Amino acid sequence: MKRALYIFGFVCAAGMAAAQQPNASQVMERLGAKMREPVAWELKFSFSGADTQGFVLGPLSGVMYIQGNDYAMLNPQAEVYVQGATKWMYSPEINEAIIMNHDPLSVDLTDNPFLLFSAKLSKDYSLLDKPGYYNDKGVEIIELSLVPTAKNAAYTTILLRVNSRTFMPHSLKYLFKDGTWYEALITACNPQKQGYPPEHFVFNEKNHPGIFISDLR
Repeated sequence: MKRALYIFGFVCAAGMAAAQQPNASQVMERLGAKMREPVAWELKFSFSGADTQGFVLGPLSGVMYIQGNDYAMLNPQAEVYVQGATKWMYSPEINEAIIMNHDPLSVDLTDNPFLLFSAKLSKDYSLLDKPGYYNDKGVEIIELSLVPTAKNAAYTTILLRVNSRTFMPHSLKYLFKDGTWYEALITACNPQKQGYPPEHFVFNEKNHPGIFISDLR
């Protein structure tokens, strides 16, 4: 009898724990609410990747400043500035900048690397209902899987990971069809109550004498 009661209690406790775990949509909602609390963010990250040919990228450390749909992403290899519908991409190695049109709603890695942290989804992606859970150095992480609906998409899955206690972003990983993967691990999230001036998200060519600029707009 005691054994039966023990098993019954264990099953009930497991059922209660499962019921308390939020589904994928609820996790996205809580993440988005967290990211919308301050006026702006400073996100420090470590970026890495690899392909099936043995090429390994990084890890590269960088910082990203986000305010609404505008952002500036800086690391030793490249600088990206986005304001409204304009994007500037600068390569310090060759002292060259490219200016192009920008889609503020694209969740492509090369357009808006951390847009998914604001919980903005388009019809081009399907969020799997059941999130995964794993432990990272003593911290429980919720893993959400987003699958592109377009058959010609370059990647198969986007893994969006969130701290289960704080609902702050942990990392973002893109898995491509050819086996290549890229991952951005968030190392610090610093809210900014005052926000940044507009020029913070505009590339200043005056700071780079002799620069070559290609305007592709």
